[in-house]
Amino acid sequence: QAYNCLIHFYKRGKCSLGNCPSTGNVTAPRGSREMKMSYRVQATLSSLPSELIRQICGYLNTADIISLEFTDGQLRQLIGESGVWRDVLLGWREQVKCSKQRKLVEQMVDILGKKGLQEARHYKIVLGILRQTKKILSVVDSDRYLTFEEGTQAWVTYLSVIRPMVAQFITEEKKLIVGARRKEISELWFALNTPTAYVRHRVSTAIGYVHAA
Repeated sequence: QAYNCLIHFYKRGKCSLGNCPSTGNVTAPRGSREMKMSYRVQATLSSLPSELIRQICGYLNTADIISLEFTDGQLRQLIGESGVWRDVLLGWREQVKCSKQRKLVEQMVDILGKKGLQEARHYKIVLGILRQTKKILSVVDSDRYLTFEEGTQAWVTYLSVIRPMVAQFITEEKKLIVGARRKEISELWFALNTPTAYVRHRVSTAIGYVHAA
């Protein structure tokens, strides 16, 4: 469905500019009340301009964008290079109500920019971390009283997901970046753990103390 959406959008955009790629004729099938125009268009999504891909992906949800990436390797590269995932991350900021959490999203985007981590995979891992961060904060920042046991369990559950996620990403990053120095990997590790430090502080504030992990 997302694939068809992009193709039709591309056709309309081309026709509106007077460059309609038509090689067929106008036909009027019997019994039809309206004229129908048939086009023979030889185009694939990977041939679309990156600006158009980025614009249309702004109307798709995360699942649809991932589905598009799996349809074609070249398209996946195009989506990654066009800045779609940076837009997704910044757009996700609007899904959180707390101003401090929105600031955390902006902080992570800023960190990636300063460290030169602009690949789609970097935005995806941060997005995954922030999703888990939102889950635990929905528990910690709830209006009801949070017991020590509940806060501790939420913290342990958070770490059980985040730590393997970050560790696996760091391992894959070492394979991708040939000759990566320890300093660069350490900086990436600290950057990805920025949300964890924030969560630890919030949990500690909520229950007064968190066991050292």
